[in-house]
Amino acid sequence: MRNYSGTISAYFVILGLFIIAFKYLYIGGPKIGILRHTKYTVGKISSQLNKSDYDYVFVWNDDRREGHQRGNFIPGHKYLVAYDSTNVKNGFLILDRFDVTDSLEKHRIFDEYGLYWEGWSLQKIPFQYDKSDIEFEVREIINSYK
Repeated sequence: MRNYSGTISAYFVILGLFIIAFKYLYIGGPKIGILRHTKYTVGKISSQLNKSDYDYVFVWNDDRREGHQRGNFIPGHKYLVAYDSTNVKNGFLILDRFDVTDSLEKHRIFDEYGLYWEGWSLQKIPFQYDKSDIEFEVREIINSYK
């Protein structure tokens, strides 16, 4: 009788390396293509993974999307999310400098089932932030993934 445990372990190691490579090469972070068709929506911080990693959720094309990102967020608060409106595979990111939790009620933007379904171009964002600061932040985050 042969012992296949060594062979099985090798297969699992190879499978694990393949999954890690797929995650970082294909999925990765946001890509430069996001800048061509950037839109913004509201994302909610759903949980804190550890000291600086957070999970968030937002809506893209009537589909719930989840992501995680490092930053200085407050769980339960809502922040601007930048995404590629034509191809979500170019990535999406949540902007920790732009907490819109209080602004949502002021501008009468209400959630539906805990999510926000509206998206805006940079010029049409209803919140009182400097649009050039938002654009700069998106570029900085994308450059940090290079």
